[in-house]
Amino acid sequence: MQAAISKYNKQDPAFPGEFEVITLTNNQGLKVTLSSFGASIWSVEYTDEQGTTVPLTLGYQNTSDWARNPYYFGVTVGRVANRIGNSAFAIGDTQYSLVSNEGNNQLHGGPGGFSHCIWRCETQTNDDGVSAFFLIESADGDQGFPGNLQAKVEYRLNNNNELIINYHAISDQTTPICLTNHTYWNLSSDELSGILYHKLQIDSDKILALDEQQIPNGEFVPVTGTAYDFREAKLVGADISELDNGYDHYYVINNPQDEQLNFIAKLTDEASGREMEILSTEVGVQFYSGNFLDSTHRRESGELINKHQGLCLETHGYPNAVNVEHFPTMIVEKNTPYTQTTVHRFKNL
Repeated sequence: MQAAISKYNKQDPAFPGEFEVITLTNNQGLKVTLSSFGASIWSVEYTDEQGTTVPLTLGYQNTSDWARNPYYFGVTVGRVANRIGNSAFAIGDTQYSLVSNEGNNQLHGGPGGFSHCIWRCETQTNDDGVSAFFLIESADGDQGFPGNLQAKVEYRLNNNNELIINYHAISDQTTPICLTNHTYWNLSSDELSGILYHKLQIDSDKILALDEQQIPNGEFVPVTGTAYDFREAKLVGADISELDNGYDHYYVINNPQDEQLNFIAKLTDEASGREMEILSTEVGVQFYSGNFLDSTHRRESGELINKHQGLCLETHGYPNAVNVEHFPTMIVEKNTPYTQTTVHRFKNL
């Protein structure tokens, strides 16, 4: 098992500076390529005994596309994942206005959020695997959020074919924190195959109701008898035609145990038998079916990235929780550590 580091010093003005690319490899043929730009996953791929390499994620063909990354491929999202309605919230009597980047709302931490920053990187060899650590400081007022915040993300790959993501953050002021990863998964061997024929299971009886701007309004929608029901594994495309533009919804996990890894979801490509289980300390997951992949960019193989080519399963706290009192809070008291762990467990590779 090895951890290899290589540096790219691109002249593309879209990048804010030099960044690193790190490769983690285990002894089972699984390889994870990471970048310090956005503390992101550039690829997860598997090489079988015959030497055939199978990509399990979507990525860009051109490095310059990673600098712009309109699809948020693979990035660490923060300071707050998902949407905050009207780009505003209050802590006590203090009102905060955020930088908007989706109409009147803020999406994924704002236009200058963690996903488009260069992080520092360190690597480490462990008894059972290898790790890459990404670190960043976010100044008081960054994208409108209060507090000087320090964040660290660890990607750990072990010999059991588990990719473990550990998140840590702390701020010198009380502030919202909600981090996640935005990788697009596709377990198929067929470059042209999308995710509509993948089977998905999500341990959730209800989703969050959304307004016309995709902002949770505080209500819940039972999945029983709807296209949103994935309590039993079913094809992603089985009921997708019932929706206006596919899935982009937050699933509330059933009976999560505090500070423990809870089963979140399982994704299966029946043609190959490959599976990915997701476990997390988080209370829910945003399932996004790649509805806005628009064939304007190419993946590593040169094929156009089409709608429903990949899907995201983003484990994080309730979206817009800063504005809905009965949602589990994402407000973290000053000098109090924020932690989150999500495990991607690959089987039948």
